[in-house]
Amino acid sequence: MFSLFTKINYALFVDLNGHAGSITWLDAIMIFLANDLVFCLPILLLLAWGIPLPWRKHSLSSERIQLLQERRSAVIWTIIACLFSYALNLTVEQFIYEPRPFISHHVHLLVSHAADGSFPSDHTAWAFAVFGMLLLSVFSWLWSARSTQMAGEKRVFNRIPRFYLCLLAMTFCAACLVGIARIFVGVHYPDDIIGGALSGLIAATISTALRRWLQVPTAWIIQLFHRLQLA
Repeated sequence: MFSLFTKINYALFVDLNGHAGSITWLDAIMIFLANDLVFCLPILLLLAWGIPLPWRKHSLSSERIQLLQERRSAVIWTIIACLFSYALNLTVEQFIYEPRPFISHHVHLLVSHAADGSFPSDHTAWAFAVFGMLLLSVFSWLWSARSTQMAGEKRVFNRIPRFYLCLLAMTFCAACLVGIARIFVGVHYPDDIIGGALSGLIAATISTALRRWLQVPTAWIIQLFHRLQLA
């Protein structure tokens, strides 16, 4: 059974990595997706953070401010989830060692990488930690938007769910692209990506479960940013 899984895992890797080195522009895109896209996710988090109150031309109602605070809390918890995912990966690496594809096989390697353990993927874990945290938070945001939808703000709040869903879709697509690109450039097997995705989602779940204990320090951080006119 394990041998069959290993064969399937390697066959999927070959199918994807086999296209590397054939098209120059595709290689360049995949290298960017594999190495740099995960570090662009903070841009999406800034969208979730929203425009700082001092920068706004019009004042917000107390209900909309509360909704904005919930979004900003989720952004802070997302950072914590990323730290949890990295800690989980480090723990797993102590018990499971899988050599990089370029160590065990002849591959089309597009990027230089240390010859360390391959399982699970850190980049994928971080990306899915962001997606998982936003996914778990979006239900709370939508509920808050629905419960605070008042007559004078109905048209505004009708656009909020669409914004949340677009943000969630962009994050999910980015996380998937990171995983696929890591295989394409030759530094991960498919099971490394699956393991990283699970690590990120588990970390997001842990961060969500700890929200009760994170409320006070989160409020302090938001208040600090507010004093700096960044919240």
